[in-house]
Parts: sequence; C-alpha cells; structure tokens
Amino acid sequence: MNIDGKKGNKIIEGIFVIAIATVFMLIGMYYLPLIIFLYPIFFIVLGVRNGVKYNIISLIISSLFVGLIIDNVSGIFILLIFAPLSIGLNYMIKKRRKSFEIIAISTVILLVSFLLVINIMGDMSGVSIISQLEDSFTQALNSQIEILKDMDLSAYEVLKIRDLLENAMDYVLLILPAIVIIFSLVISYLNYLISSLILRRLGYGIVSIPKFSKFKLPNNVLLGTGIMFLGAFIIKGLKLFYYETILLNITVIASFMFFTQGLSVVDYKLIEKNLGRIPRLLIILFFTIILPLGWLISFIGILDVIIDFRKLRRPA
Repeated sequence: MNIDGKKGNKIIEGIFVIAIATVFMLIGMYYLPLIIFLYPIFFIVLGVRNGVKYNIISLIISSLFVGLIIDNVSGIFILLIFAPLSIGLNYMIKKRRKSFEIIAISTVILLVSFLLVINIMGDMSGVSIISQLEDSFTQALNSQIEILKDMDLSAYEVLKIRDLLENAMDYVLLILPAIVIIFSLVISYLNYLISSLILRRLGYGIVSIPKFSKFKLPNNVLLGTGIMFLGAFIIKGLKLFYYETILLNITVIASFMFFTQGLSVVDYKLIEKNLGRIPRLLIILFFTIILPLGWLISFIGILDVIIDFRKLRRPA
C-alpha cells in the first residue's frame, strides 16, 4: 500500500473514532454519567496506532461536536479535562513506560485538569464548588427529611437521622480533596487498563497491561507516609491552618493506598488458587463493599510493603 493509501486509512479511522466517541459522550451526558470518564480511551488507542496528532485533532473535533450539540461550555470543559490525560497516556504507552509510572503521572495530569476546570467554574459562577456542593447536599438532606416525616417516625428519630446525615455531609466535604485525588487515580487507571487491553487485542504486544494482582506501592511508601503524617502533626502542634482537614485527608489517601495493595495481594493469592475471573471479581467486590473489613485489607497491604508476600520486589 502506498503512503497516500496509509494516510487515507488513518483519516478514515480518525473519522470513525470521532463519530463513536461523540455518540459515547452524548450517551454518557444524557443517560450514564459515569461512562464519560472513559471518553479518552478512543483517542488513546487511535493515537498509539496512528500518531499523537490524530489523537489531538480527533479529540478537538469530537469535543467541538459535543459543544455544538449540548453547549459550548460543556465542549470546552470536556477538552480541558480529557485532552491532557489522553495525550499523556498516549505518549507514555508509546514510550513503554512502567505501569506504576504511567498511573502516577496520568493521575497528576487528570488531577490538575480537574482543579483547573473547578477553578474556572467557580470564577464563572462566582460561587465556589464547595458552596455549590453544600447547597446540593442541603437540598438533598431536606428532601430526605420530608420523606422520613411521611413515614410516621417520631420527632426524636427524625432528628437523630438528620444529625447523622449532616455529619456524613460534613465529613464528605472535609475529605473532598482526598476524594478528587482517589477519583483521578481510579479514572486514570481504568483509561490506561482498557486502552492497553484494546491495543493488545489489536496486535500491539508491546503494550504493557497493568495487572491488578501485580500492583505494588513503592518500597519507600511507608517512609513517605510517615513524613506526611509528621508534617500534619507539626502543623497541628503549631496550630496552623486547617490541620484537622489535612490530617483527615492524608489518613483517607493512605488508607486507600494500602487498601488497594491489600486487595491486590488477595487477588494474587486467588489466582494462585486457580480461581476463575468471575469468582475473583466477586470476592474483590465483597471486600470492597463490606466496609468493616477495610481495616483488615489495609493492614494486609501494609504487611505486604514490609514483608513482600508476592516476592515482587527486585533484589538490590
């Protein structure tokens, strides 16, 4: 096939990706909101196959179409959030970077994109995202209380439930930074994982697929975590700004990191037992959903960092 023919095929493939991705985003925005965060996958696969410029051009055109169909602001926000992640993952997969490096860098990229869009939204509305969330939570709380009142509950029972919901709302607002960081990590991982699986299916054997059972934190993670907690306690001792919020968010992030490593150890051991994919997934979901077991899984993760149950650590 001549050069013009190859270029023509790349253009046709780009047009196909633009159409599919645009429909995918519209379905997400109207019916299934969570799937919109998988939007970059189409462009990552296209970019690894045909070059990053096809990734960029196709993403811009698709975002433009979404903006024309819904509204211009939505199109711009979609571009601002997903373009950096798509380009970053495209580049790192193509360069065969290590899985942990790809996940870490792409998480930072997506986090910065989220913060940029949140800041822009706040400037446009004149109201901070925290205030908007507080208003939304308050409205939802009031609606829930009205439903409870119609259930013939006593005033004392309604008051207790209201206090419980308000405390939960305050807690969520306090750990919002940690939630955004963890969400960025999960979304980056899913985009990397699914893109890698698709590329492998298309014959790109060079693509490194991040296996959850092989996930491991850096060897010095305990030292880093200890330093973060020490810094938080120093801030508390000096009675500086928001030390309680900082300490709480560090705790949530550290717990999530070790919980994830603990789950990966469980998955690894289940694979050793030759358990099928579906039963393994169900067991992982069980440990994820049953919150009282969370501390146990996190403890397993901490022990794995120290002992290395899976013998994944390279000898010095």
